[in-house]
Amino acid sequence: MLLKEHIAERWGYFMFHFLIWLLVVILYSPVFWNLYQAKWESIDYTHAYFILPLSLWLVWRKRKNLQELIRKPDVNKNLFSLFVFVFGMIMFIFASYQEYFSLLTLSFVFVIFGLIGFQYGRNVTKELSFPVFYLLLLVPPPLGIIDGITLPMRYGTSVMAEKILAILKYPISREGLLLTIGYNDIFMGEPCSGFRSLTTMFSLVLVYVYISKGKLIKKFFLTSFIIPFALLGNIIRVITLCLITFYFGEEAGQGFFHNFSGIVIFIITILGIIGIESLLDRKFSSPPAIKHSR
Repeated sequence: MLLKEHIAERWGYFMFHFLIWLLVVILYSPVFWNLYQAKWESIDYTHAYFILPLSLWLVWRKRKNLQELIRKPDVNKNLFSLFVFVFGMIMFIFASYQEYFSLLTLSFVFVIFGLIGFQYGRNVTKELSFPVFYLLLLVPPPLGIIDGITLPMRYGTSVMAEKILAILKYPISREGLLLTIGYNDIFMGEPCSGFRSLTTMFSLVLVYVYISKGKLIKKFFLTSFIIPFALLGNIIRVITLCLITFYFGEEAGQGFFHNFSGIVIFIITILGIIGIESLLDRKFSSPPAIKHSR
């Protein structure tokens, strides 16, 4: 009888939590359907397509640890998690009424974080903190904020490309965001800002840094290099675009930009991070020098 009661209790526990998460899936399915259909594509935020699958994969990697933590009763459950969940639901209701997809997506992170903390306690919340906060990269920023970010990036990239090519003695001039090399004009449009490549690289390399072995300070150090390497890759991409346009014409330059330019940023960012990681591993693994007393 005790075994049957235990099985019934475990089955009831499983079904209760399964139904709660099923309700969350049903609640947010229309939101993600709209985001996957058009919203992310329309604002050049396409890296968001793989954020949720990657987050779920990170949770799956921790499944054994999570099973052990869930089996152990956690007395550290608190009302703060319930407050976070309620706040997320209020945000969801308000954003649904206003059809504000940024807030709708942000409410998803609050709801998930609150539910995990209230149902399973602080230990599970701590274990899943990165996969949950990684979901913040799903949130599409308002168009005004994107413009405020990409315009300075476009301007800075055009200035750097002009100065470097001028040092290399190429016939290049700039007027605002318009670069003229030889007899060809290249306008630094929104794709040239590198924002899309930057966010994509940041999202992917952030996962690489998270799953890599090493101390927390090393991971923070590696993370701080993601954006500089991505920006450097974008400058090299624009310079390459200018050179291809100069030597082979505008059609060849546009073909490079649409087909291969993203690979340039990816390779530079990945190689840069791997190089920094290798230097850090040598520094931390090298034995300290032994001082000989005279």
